[in-house]
Amino acid sequence: MKNLRVSENKIFTIYVVAFLLAVYGGMLITLPFAHLGNIIFFNLGALTLPSLALFLGICVLAVWKRNFYFLFLIFVILAFPAPIDDLFPSVRITNIDDKDQVFFPLITRIDLYLILGILLKLTESSSRLQTVKFTLPLKILLIFLLFAFVAHIFNALDLWDVNILLAYTFHIRYLILFLILVQQYNLKKYQKQIVFSFVISLSFLLIEAYINSSVRGTSRLISGSLSLNTFANIAAAIALYMVVLVRHRKVSRIVGFSAIGIALVIIIASETRGAIITLILAYFAIYLLSNHKKIVVNSLKVVMGIFLLGITYLIASNNNYIPERYSYREISDKIEIDFSEKSLNKIINVKWTEQTSSIRSRIDFFDASLNMIVENPSVGIGVGRWNRHKNLYSEDNKIPKVLLDTHNDYLALMSQYGIVLGLLFAWTVFFYPFPPFAKIKKKTDSPLSHLYVINFAMSIAALSNAGFFKHQVSALLLFCLCITIKLRYEPDNL
Repeated sequence: MKNLRVSENKIFTIYVVAFLLAVYGGMLITLPFAHLGNIIFFNLGALTLPSLALFLGICVLAVWKRNFYFLFLIFVILAFPAPIDDLFPSVRITNIDDKDQVFFPLITRIDLYLILGILLKLTESSSRLQTVKFTLPLKILLIFLLFAFVAHIFNALDLWDVNILLAYTFHIRYLILFLILVQQYNLKKYQKQIVFSFVISLSFLLIEAYINSSVRGTSRLISGSLSLNTFANIAAAIALYMVVLVRHRKVSRIVGFSAIGIALVIIIASETRGAIITLILAYFAIYLLSNHKKIVVNSLKVVMGIFLLGITYLIASNNNYIPERYSYREISDKIEIDFSEKSLNKIINVKWTEQTSSIRSRIDFFDASLNMIVENPSVGIGVGRWNRHKNLYSEDNKIPKVLLDTHNDYLALMSQYGIVLGLLFAWTVFFYPFPPFAKIKKKTDSPLSHLYVINFAMSIAALSNAGFFKHQVSALLLFCLCITIKLRYEPDNL
């Protein structure tokens, strides 16, 4: 039975490598026809070359010492200046008649950095490519992703559609690259560097957002690399991860509280309601499920905690102790519900004000996404194509003609991958890393064993934000997933 499992893993390793090479090969094939597929080259800005210099400097350090590779791993994934990706061939992801035209790279610096890590290991003496270990859900997911990819290629309207699909294969590419990378290294040697990389990332994001907000002249803290909501939500998820590490004494208090403090500054200064809710609900949920032997006691504590917070919030809101943006009275008075209507944006009618504008927009996005799901239930409209086709599914053309997303990861996955694959992908990324689902039998003292907290927190943020479709956040969540898989099969290497 064990030999059969090893044989299956070898076959799947060959399969995923071939799949990855086919995707990169498809990109190369389409490049000569760039003028037909809305591809541009070298869309350089003022920060492109400085970011390239920084990236090359990090790569040189990584080649010199592997500790540096992992020290900057999370930083390159999550916080590295986005202008470096302008160096790569990029495809238009907005519709032709949208107000601003936005392009997304076919490959990114994350591809290059992960490939570098794999090559560095393979170039060491007596090293060879290790067979990747796959769980059953992961095997099913990878098979379904291949079928969906082929279906989307054949359903493409034109070469532009094909190029959008190739660019948005970052879900597949990052998953495969992380599976291979994590399998090659004994990460126990680098766990401190990886944890500290979170602090570096948050610090850089805070500084970058402060500069970006100052240039824009806005009072809210806005990152230039990550969208406003995603920026705050991922900070909340990392803050919760650090809370768990400090609680279990897996990290020094200086490192842990520094990261938590920076994350809280980001959450508060960005004025993102969803991030605050994510932080609170995810904390209570993880506390509730952390010890199944004390589930009754923990449930009572959680209920009491939510009750006290709710009462405090209601009193503060009724007495105008909190800003209007966070007041339930200001929001609830502007919402009318009529179940006799058929479309979501008519069932939930939101009057536009400065405080309710984001809620009203979300309802319109949800409605368009639901229409996509109803009309394309099996394989979806194709990953990455939501922006191009959003107004075709928008009732009365209510969605603004600018770069947007679904603002809900579950709807995003189902509308672009189909219902079955979308739900499977959501469960694998957000919930499978949680220890009871991953069936991790052996406990480890590694701080990396708690990375599931980030995925779980983002599962709550996913209800009002499509963070998984920001390639930086997607890469981080897939990294955490691959760590969980390694934890299941090789706990001693973490």
